[in-house]
Amino acid sequence: MATATNPAQDLVDEEFPSIYRPLVPAALKRAYASADQAFEKLEFLSTPSGKFQRGDLVVLAAEFEFYKLIREGQLPFDPCWEDYASPTGKHLVMKSPSAQITLNQVDYPHQKPRRAIFRDQFAVPNTRYLFAEWNREHDDNQDKKHILLLHGHGDLRFANLSVPHPSQNRLIWWTENLLKVPHTINAGSTANVGEGPTESPDAELVEEIIKTIRDSR
Repeated sequence: MATATNPAQDLVDEEFPSIYRPLVPAALKRAYASADQAFEKLEFLSTPSGKFQRGDLVVLAAEFEFYKLIREGQLPFDPCWEDYASPTGKHLVMKSPSAQITLNQVDYPHQKPRRAIFRDQFAVPNTRYLFAEWNREHDDNQDKKHILLLHGHGDLRFANLSVPHPSQNRLIWWTENLLKVPHTINAGSTANVGEGPTESPDAELVEEIIKTIRDSR
């Protein structure tokens, strides 16, 4: 009897192969640590209202970490910056041959992000564009599936790759907790696999976060 296949799992395995997944926990741990360091450096975030902005710093740090991995050739994706549903900013989209992968903070491992609803199928205008190259990009994006890289909101408690349902507020399939995947830690560290940052926060990343925040004020 033929073994049953799961198309959602096959999609994730094809577009984000397991060989690259050990990069995920290390990148996220660096991002959370860098966000905390930037938070400590920015005095105006010490107010009661400022303390609620930590999640935004994590978003910036996580996107920058994965952008660096792509830029350095460690992840085989094409990075681009898509607009949010409202014109309030942009978010990183990592494009593989058949998928668009986004980073998303959620409270629970198997939760579909609220803000990802508008990105279920990366809807774009139905009208044709004036320039042919824009239409080619439109058609290419329409064919790509959406993969979510979910990670723990607040504290980094979990991370997984998942496929969202195109119309319902749920996930179709998700991987195991990627924080449990063996990954490199600093020599001499006593931290267990899956615990703590794998290295000191990147000074370049911290400064980039601080600059982004200051430029947006």
